[in-house]
Amino acid sequence: MPLIKVIRHGQITLPIDFREELNIKEGDYLEADIKGKAIVLRPKVFLDRADAVKALHEMMTEVQERTKDIDSKELDNLIEQTIKEVRQTKAKEKITS
Repeated sequence: MPLIKVIRHGQITLPIDFREELNIKEGDYLEADIKGKAIVLRPKVFLDRADAVKALHEMMTEVQERTKDIDSKELDNLIEQTIKEVRQTKAKEKITS
């Protein structure tokens, strides 16, 4: 485990392996949290609202196109199953972090 030295004004340099693994570049933002006696950093991405709305509309159009021939009850079941899978994945991530 690499050591990181704190320099003036509390600044640190993340090891290159960490930055490459998480695709962190100069100017990126990290969210900081305290967990017990540990500092947890998470990369964060900010989107322009107009770009986010445009991307959402594109995704919705794609979903509508891909599901147009699926029965509504079958689609409801697929959505419920997907939600359960996402929740299970998030619960597992919480346990391991």
